[in-house]
Amino acid sequence: MDLSIDFTYWVFQLKVWLILGFGLIIIDIVLATFFLLPIGIAAFLVGGLILVQNQLWFGDVVFFETWHDIMIYFAVLSVVSIGFIRVIFQKRRKNTADINEY
Repeated sequence: MDLSIDFTYWVFQLKVWLILGFGLIIIDIVLATFFLLPIGIAAFLVGGLILVQNQLWFGDVVFFETWHDIMIYFAVLSVVSIGFIRVIFQKRRKNTADINEY
């Protein structure tokens, strides 16, 4: 029981998501795989949503009530950022000639 309370406390901290985002992006830059980049971007976005919720920028709008909500947002934002990055890289490659296209 105590472990779930500690986990819930840390998941709602903005600093945790910023550290996770920076860590994932730095690891991705070192590995040069572009695999962890969208997940790091999603961590930053979740951190931004936590900041918005804590500062009451949208009034009484509550994005996260439990840690389950945060994990769902994190998963959805990871998938969305993967799609966004894929679209950006495909647009960049359209202008270059590929020797494999006949």
